[in-house]
Amino acid sequence: MIATLTRIGLVLLLLGLCRPAAAGPTDTPLPTFSDSRAAVNVYIAAGVIKNNNLETDVVCTNIDTVAVDIGLEVFDETGALRNSIAAGSGASLNVGVGKTVTVGTAGTAELHEDQVITLNGAGNATTVLRNGSGRVVATSKNIICTAVVADKLHTVQDPAVSSLPPPSLAQLQLIKLP
Repeated sequence: MIATLTRIGLVLLLLGLCRPAAAGPTDTPLPTFSDSRAAVNVYIAAGVIKNNNLETDVVCTNIDTVAVDIGLEVFDETGALRNSIAAGSGASLNVGVGKTVTVGTAGTAELHEDQVITLNGAGNATTVLRNGSGRVVATSKNIICTAVVADKLHTVQDPAVSSLPPPSLAQLQLIKLP
């Protein structure tokens, strides 16, 4: 009888501890910026890449009437968060009214990145994002953003003096959240 009650108690305890793990841009709790300001979710994106010299850049402009913090969180194919806004990786603080910032998964030859994300060892624990996702967070929803996947090594050359093809550059769709 005691063994049966013990087993039932153990099963109930385990069932109480079992719950879905938070993962990905829609389930992971929102960060707090290093200046202690809480973030809101503004955009999400699928197809974030950091692999084979292709990098993702997100460009955002503050259209609010006050300075805002803006950040990019990236997730790998396992849904693991790969950077820390609270630690400053992928975060721009006090972005002035009308100012634009760019956050990238690495520096590129063609574009200017204000912030470059450092990947942590979570999830697949590699230094690449093959089928990643991302979310743009800020202290206000009043920002506008666009995203691209770019060839990090090459620049656009003048076709009058060069036969090199232009570097790869593709727009990455951002979905604005309510």
